[in-house]
Amino acid sequence: MRSYVVFSSMGPDRAGLAKEISEFFTARGINIERSRGCVLGNEFGMIILTSGNTQDIERLIGDLDSLRNKTGLEIYVRKTKAPSHREASPSIPYRLLATSLDHPGIVHQICKVLTTRGINIDDMSSNVDNNPVTGANIFRMACFFSLPPAVKILDLKKEFSRLSDEYNIDIRFEAVIS
Repeated sequence: MRSYVVFSSMGPDRAGLAKEISEFFTARGINIERSRGCVLGNEFGMIILTSGNTQDIERLIGDLDSLRNKTGLEIYVRKTKAPSHREASPSIPYRLLATSLDHPGIVHQICKVLTTRGINIDDMSSNVDNNPVTGANIFRMACFFSLPPAVKILDLKKEFSRLSDEYNIDIRFEAVIS
């Protein structure tokens, strides 16, 4: 039987961490289905959806202390369902891009608009970069969400337009056709 585990890790960044983690999975016959990793400050964080034979997954879970000791990472695992078994209502996939001068609350305001309409965020990332020409800190956010049929696109556009005006954020979103 095939089992799925979400694996998350965080700790001091250094070269070779992603290699050591992937090597640990490979040595136990575990497949990496989806992964994200990045350096935040001086910390490396990674989240991975893995799959494998149930016995191999159990062995992986039992062997995590060896990976913790080798890498110095804090590691957590959580058993989950196969992505194809995820309970999801019919929806249209959308991508949102937001850009602004950086200030607190941008992520919160965008997430608030989506959440109050029952819109689920499927993937989100944000970053602040320094513009070398102006010296300004520029906030950028990319977000993929699932738009339920009951949500009127025009109402969502109006709410994002209001948010854009109030917080001076360029917010664009469009349906993702795969």
